[in-house]
Amino acid sequence: MAPLLLAVDDNRLVLEVVSDFFGPRGWEVLRAGEGVEALRALEAGPPAAIVCDILMPGMDGWAFYEEVRRRPELAEVPFVFLTIEAELPQRLRALHMGADDYIVKPFDVEELYARVERLVERRRALEEARRAGDALISGSVEHLAISDLLQILALNGKDGTVVLEQDESNGRIEFEAGKIVHAVSGRARGAKALYRMLGWTRATFRVLPRAGPAAEHTIDGAATNVLMDGLVSVDEWNRWADMLPPRVTSLRMTAEARARLEGKTLSPAEFEVLSRAKSGASVGAVLEESAQPDALVAEAIGTLLSRGILRAEG
Repeated sequence: MAPLLLAVDDNRLVLEVVSDFFGPRGWEVLRAGEGVEALRALEAGPPAAIVCDILMPGMDGWAFYEEVRRRPELAEVPFVFLTIEAELPQRLRALHMGADDYIVKPFDVEELYARVERLVERRRALEEARRAGDALISGSVEHLAISDLLQILALNGKDGTVVLEQDESNGRIEFEAGKIVHAVSGRARGAKALYRMLGWTRATFRVLPRAGPAAEHTIDGAATNVLMDGLVSVDEWNRWADMLPPRVTSLRMTAEARARLEGKTLSPAEFEVLSRAKSGASVGAVLEESAQPDALVAEAIGTLLSRGILRAEG
């Protein structure tokens, strides 16, 4: 059977655009103009995904979302807010409520389609993981992103170990009752290691059962919040990484460093980078030896170089 998409919006043009794009690609699209009408449509059974506006007459998108999640058979249906509400507080509200995605109008219908397809595929992977029970789960992040895999394990409330390998690098992430409690990769531990592995794009993974609690606990907080922080860190790393000198480059303080530092407040990462630069440590060594996440270290190096406090040698 064709997957069913429930599109909820009081703008008929939006519903037509969504229907015209999804329909020829094998989807059946059920349309509703506001929340109460959409709830009636759901009586026929759960759809594969829901795309919903926020500002609608009658029952708005927020109230509709809460009603959907109260129903056990709909609790895990991928839900995407599609709205003109572009402010960050609204985005954060949606994510903290548990929505799967948030797209701002005007939107690209091809992007909407790609995101819905990915969410539906992630739900299929979740169902396969549940059917597998305690059996080994393995795969590639090219087909299932590390962040999606970790969300699946968190939703399952799993205990276990995720083992990751990419090129010459490897690492592991420990779960307890659906919480990420520890990560290690090379010399990196805790959040630093987790954030680093979230950026791997060619890795293979294995999920192994574990008897008893994890040996170490270096990460605390709900898995959703930990992953949100991690994905932000990955974005920041990608922004700074191309600006860094090669990893073998030595970092040294300039002759003007003391004058330029006078009256400045340094971040913990900047202070640590300066401490290591006194001995001429390389960019790679600073990244590996610092306990700070790579993104913060890269930002600190870039900032200190741009201010003429550090210089790159070799």
